Amino acid sequence: MTFQFNIYSIVLLASGVAALLLSMILVQWRRDSIRWFSLMILCSAVWAIAYALELSSHTLSQMLFWIDVEYIGISFIPSAWIIFTIHFAGNLKWLRKRNLLPIFGFPLLTLIFVWTNSSHHIHYEEVNVDTSGPFPLLSFVKGPWYYVHTVFFYFLLGLGFYFLIRKFWAADLVYRRQNAVILIGAIVPWSVNILYLMGIRPYQHIDLTPYAFITTCAIIAFGLIRFKLFNVVPLAREKVIENMREGVLVLDAQGRVIDANRVMRSVLKIYSPDFMTVGFDEVLPTEYALHRAIEKQKVGRIELKLDGPGMAQYFEVTLTPLYEKETIFSGTLLIFWDSTERRLSEEKLRHQAEELAALNQMKDRLFSIISHDLRSPLATLMSILGASKDTGLTAEEFQSYLPMIRQNIGYTTNLLDNLLNWTRSQLKGEMIQSGNFMLCPVVIKNLQLIEKRAHEKGITTGTLVADDVAVHADPDMIDLVIRNLLSNAVKYCSEGQSITVTCRQEGEQVIVCVADTGVGMSEETQSQLFGLGTLSKPGTKYEKGTGLGLKLCKDFVEKNGGKIWVNSEPGKGSQFYFSLPAAV
Repeated sequence: MTFQFNIYSIVLLASGVAALLLSMILVQWRRDSIRWFSLMILCSAVWAIAYALELSSHTLSQMLFWIDVEYIGISFIPSAWIIFTIHFAGNLKWLRKRNLLPIFGFPLLTLIFVWTNSSHHIHYEEVNVDTSGPFPLLSFVKGPWYYVHTVFFYFLLGLGFYFLIRKFWAADLVYRRQNAVILIGAIVPWSVNILYLMGIRPYQHIDLTPYAFITTCAIIAFGLIRFKLFNVVPLAREKVIENMREGVLVLDAQGRVIDANRVMRSVLKIYSPDFMTVGFDEVLPTEYALHRAIEKQKVGRIELKLDGPGMAQYFEVTLTPLYEKETIFSGTLLIFWDSTERRLSEEKLRHQAEELAALNQMKDRLFSIISHDLRSPLATLMSILGASKDTGLTAEEFQSYLPMIRQNIGYTTNLLDNLLNWTRSQLKGEMIQSGNFMLCPVVIKNLQLIEKRAHEKGITTGTLVADDVAVHADPDMIDLVIRNLLSNAVKYCSEGQSITVTCRQEGEQVIVCVADTGVGMSEETQSQLFGLGTLSKPGTKYEKGTGLGLKLCKDFVEKNGGKIWVNSEPGKGSQFYFSLPAAV
């Protein structure tokens, strides 16, 4: 064979040899994506070297021989390209047998049709030598399979380009430059081959596509050196950092967000949907302590609470400044350790400790009640009985003690009832016997129980509860609630004042109100009524109390699916409200 080299063939031959050497170097790497890239470079090298020798040939037979060699590279370039992009983009699910068969089957058919074209002319209908240019060039008429191969070529080229586009947009900003190199390299041969198919080519016949593929290989090779395209760092970034349970955030020297892993993105999107490339002080503008820690450019740890929608999140943030050449500050690495569960456990323990302290206070209060409040009226009764036995009280004298005896016995009975009911309410496994019942009879019964005490103090009572109002609750518990509220109302009313029980229905709830025009309460006293401690003040006739009654009311109302609250003003009386589910 004789060759007459020209500028086109020389450039292409030199580029093809360089590409061949590069493919031999890259094939030794163990990464699958790199090996398929090296195969693509090898196909480009075969195409470039064979086409360079075709451009240097002068006879038709010699040109056809090198075309047969060219198609070893031309046929399998799209196959190597699509497998490379699948590995690079991480779409390994595409590597199935049903996909691999056409990916490699079509190129094999193309190669067979080219090698046997003289028998059927299915790829080239006609081939000739055109000597009208500065050097002989092969001229041909395209056959039907040429178009099939072209469609297949562009389909795989476009599909690979689609994979790269998806990876480019999904990649974090810090790695987009690497992906952009691959995209730019992919555009070059596509664009050049389109020009060739449109008839825009030197001397009407020279195909610049192999030059374009060599250019693509050069661009990607540049990326290998400049941006470390296939370096283990991006792999570790995607496989390791993305799957970390901790949030990882990277800021540049100006404090802008340039990278965040999956956990951190899900956290920051709650507070700032567009957090990438903006200042961190704009993403979480109220976290001043964290901003100051970042500005100090020192290693540190800070606790952070983020109040988002729903439950608050707690984090321990580790700050590590990043330096180039150990002196030039280039950014900050922040690792967010989610401490929400631990903080909630600590708060729960603290709350339990407070409850335990309150229960201990309650226990001490109960012992005080039993030892003093319960003992005192019994001791008074024993003294009167003892005096009657020793000195022989007259009937008139004994009658004068009866109001005091009745008051002490009433107080003691009420105290024992509340103590027993409170103790029962604290026992685990207490059964609530809920059912539908009319509210009016319960109110009237309890008004009758306090009527004598109210009459003795000159207090009027009344009810505006309709006969048909029914609730769904435990009747015994609600009976005790109404009794305690009415007893308290009598206790803090004076002559000429009144007590009224009303109710209204709001949706599926019935609101009951026990109102009086008595002494009323300050806001401070109201805030302490339903707390963990006990609060009791003497009545208008110095009646004693234990402070357990309202606690029982709150406990019983809440156990029946309602709530209790109070409105009061000193000197203007009080209104105690509680809600219950309406009858079903």
